[in-house]
Amino acid sequence: MLEEALRTAERLRSTLEAEVERARTEREILRTLDADQLFAGASARASFNAEVAALEARLASALARAAAELGLSEVTMSRLKLQAPEEAEALAACLSDVRALAGALAELDRLNLMLAGRALACVQGYLTALAPAPMAYDRRGGRATVARAVAAVSSKA
Repeated sequence: MLEEALRTAERLRSTLEAEVERARTEREILRTLDADQLFAGASARASFNAEVAALEARLASALARAAAELGLSEVTMSRLKLQAPEEAEALAACLSDVRALAGALAELDRLNLMLAGRALACVQGYLTALAPAPMAYDRRGGRATVARAVAAVSSKA
């Protein structure tokens, strides 16, 4: 009865485990300011979000079908445990792991966001040092503009 829900929950858990590991490596990517890997990570996170949304929908429909088979009006773990104790216990353990992994991922995301903010401030500081904004005003009281030519300097030259 709950086999499909359990399989889906296990797949959700393994997907979250992989994303937690990827989020842990993002710290090093932010430290090195590797733009290609940052964009690849953002793309991976977008596909992760889509996969998780699909798995959540599949889990909800599997639980709804199981509840209908068991004659339950609503799905709760206590009601499932009364009808199918072993399967419901395995499902509860798996969903507990999912909650713990989601919490770990949220914490890693907060840390990575803070580190990304620091990296952005560092890059903005470099850009300001390379091409400072003029401090003078034009005759109308607006900031004076200077045509900026940012050139790339190759270390191979």
